[in-house]
Amino acid sequence: MNTERRYRDLFMIIRSLMFLMTFLFSVLFTGEVSAQDADSLKKIADDLRSQAIRYDRNHDVFNAIVYYSRYLSYENKDIKLTSRLADLYFETRDYAKADQYYDAVISLSPSKDPVAYYRKGMVCMSLGKYDDAIASFAKFKKYYHKRKDKLKYKRLSAIYALSADWARKNSGSNGNIIITHQGEVLNHQDIDFSPFPVDANTLIYGAVFSDASNQIGPVRQLFKSEKTNGKWSRAQLLEGEINDPAFNTGNAVISEDGNRMYFTRSRKNWLDKDVSELFLSRYDGEKWIKAEKLPFPVNNETYTTTQPALGKNLRTGNEILYFVSDRPGGKGGMDIWYTEYDTKTSTYKNPADLNNKVNTVADEICPFYDNSTQTLYFSSKGMKTQFGGFDILKTTGSPRKWTEAVTLPRPVNSSYDDYYYSILKNNKEGFFTSNRPGSATLDNGTCCDDIYSFRINECVRVHSVGTVRYAMNSEFYKALNDKYKLGLTFPGDNSPLVNVPVELYLSDETGKDDILVSKTSTDISGNYSFELDRDKNYKVLVRNFGYQEKMLPVTTINADCNDTLPTGITLINYLPEINIKINIYYDLDKFDLTGKGRQTINSELLPVFELIPNGIIEIGSHTDSIGTDVYNENLSQKRSESVVNYLISKGISRERLVAKGYGKKFPVASNTNSDGTDNPDGRQLNRRTEIKIVGEIATPDKPE
Repeated sequence: MNTERRYRDLFMIIRSLMFLMTFLFSVLFTGEVSAQDADSLKKIADDLRSQAIRYDRNHDVFNAIVYYSRYLSYENKDIKLTSRLADLYFETRDYAKADQYYDAVISLSPSKDPVAYYRKGMVCMSLGKYDDAIASFAKFKKYYHKRKDKLKYKRLSAIYALSADWARKNSGSNGNIIITHQGEVLNHQDIDFSPFPVDANTLIYGAVFSDASNQIGPVRQLFKSEKTNGKWSRAQLLEGEINDPAFNTGNAVISEDGNRMYFTRSRKNWLDKDVSELFLSRYDGEKWIKAEKLPFPVNNETYTTTQPALGKNLRTGNEILYFVSDRPGGKGGMDIWYTEYDTKTSTYKNPADLNNKVNTVADEICPFYDNSTQTLYFSSKGMKTQFGGFDILKTTGSPRKWTEAVTLPRPVNSSYDDYYYSILKNNKEGFFTSNRPGSATLDNGTCCDDIYSFRINECVRVHSVGTVRYAMNSEFYKALNDKYKLGLTFPGDNSPLVNVPVELYLSDETGKDDILVSKTSTDISGNYSFELDRDKNYKVLVRNFGYQEKMLPVTTINADCNDTLPTGITLINYLPEINIKINIYYDLDKFDLTGKGRQTINSELLPVFELIPNGIIEIGSHTDSIGTDVYNENLSQKRSESVVNYLISKGISRERLVAKGYGKKFPVASNTNSDGTDNPDGRQLNRRTEIKIVGEIATPDKPE
């Protein structure tokens, strides 16, 4: 707002006040109101009403509030604009004033505006007045009879009533969690949000920035602060080519390797609607370079895409990008979505909505994924276990499988808006944003968000260890040697096994579903270890390509952090890495399988898939030396694909097969005789197919 406009508005308010004082003086001392005075009062009220509506339509919320308040001091029976003022106080999170004006609406007509009860219930929850909230939601249910409920008031009011009842029964606070307001070093007088700890001594976050000298209006930009000698430095604008005063910018998250930053920018779309989009910047060793907008289908021109978080698919190693969007296909309002970046094709897969253990009919926002514990932190307004406003919850899992979300205790959560939770790698410290009383704000104590830190002064994780050793089974190795002429030597009985994959699964509440939360492998002594959350049930899986694998239960129920939970020594008939030559021969310059080739696959190759039920097997084909390199590589690729297609016809899953053509690079016999003449027998031997184990698939009873 410019200076001239400010003075004009101030003059209007002062003039109204002076007239009102004159009017009151006249009433008190004369007891009369002239028709001229009444007309003047009506004109002032009409002018204030017009000004309020104009500011409201122009989205100038705070001026609208001022003028609606002045107008209602003259016309306090206007239920429509009283309701509108209450809504504006609610939207600006001045809950005490909103409560006052919703009461005014209700007193004017207890049944005319049932939505006032609904919103009063939400306001009372934010104020911690849970009994009043429950009573308000009950009144709403009594008076609200619309069949078409597009905004889902009925469903949400039922959820909030249950949540208010839960909140009053769970009002206690965890004394081992210390909350600290970060003061003016990190916080500004307006909005501060999305704290992302790059490491223990570096923090990036968003805040509203304005510069009167450059006539830059209030825009959201990214800031950076560093800790020295235990104290944060005053935040400065993030260096590089990220911030742009033409856009609101925020919600930064950095990849594990430190080379990529995802963040949000907002703009008007083709429908003149404010939407947010995700951008990606790369670090050139000195600064963040100019960002590129992520392509469709991650961004969508019509809908908001914002608040990125980064996880990882433990099976594929691919990066998982979580984000918040209001696009179609969600559960309602803003939902948390995900997409996986396919490193093979350098593309993002079609985004999908997280399941109903995370997303609800209300809004879910601000995801943060902790890769060390496979835990997703987020904020929601739609759970039945909340204190009020947005509350922070956590769930463990992967994009398609999650545990039931748990609301974090007080004092991390409050009855106000709590979101943008992030945690350091020590799992004891972190940050979040809140508008709870005590924030450094321009207006009322709850209008704006500040950054808070937390520290957990109790143990949070328990150490578990185990060992994998070889169980003597010479018959197994002998059978492999006899059948495939491998010449394998087996390890000594009870000897430690190195590089054996070991996985940790969290058992869900039903005990029927297991969620992969960590992967490791044995060291040179055959040992492995995991860090486990307290009061949980886990399973440790010692993998062996599906061949006689071992699953071990381990629980941290009632365990102390000083305890080390042993899973003991696990003995397995370990399957070694093997490369088996299968003599599937081909006619000269042909790739079609012969009848003899199919017989060889049936007798020699299919038993390998039975032996290794979870193994991914490469079918590698070779040629003789006749023809060019390119021609032979294409021919050998087609030979491998013919074997793969035949195996699929025999019931082998495509995901267990890899076709690879090597051409003439790796002969096993000479293509010519010593005198330089052709050696047809040698060339026949080179036209062959071999197999080797190259990986392991995820099985249906285990997460991806």
